[in-house]
Amino acid sequence: MAKVTVDPLRCEGKKTCAQICPAGVFRMEKAPTSLPVLVLVKVFVHGGRQAVVANEAACTACMKCVDACPEVAIRVTA
Repeated sequence: MAKVTVDPLRCEGKKTCAQICPAGVFRMEKAPTSLPVLVLVKVFVHGGRQAVVANEAACTACMKCVDACPEVAIRVTA
């Protein structure tokens, strides 16, 4: 089973991972206010939500999310 992580300090909430994932591994959730201010500003510009791993068991390690993430915020390991 693949291990999927999203770095909240890098994710700006552009939704590309959630849109491209064929297995529905990601969900967009409101960003925590505990993040650094610069990160919060970047996330706010894109809707105030960040990607979170919601269904890791469904991941097939196709790596589409890793390739699509412009912030290089996603890591998939086997």
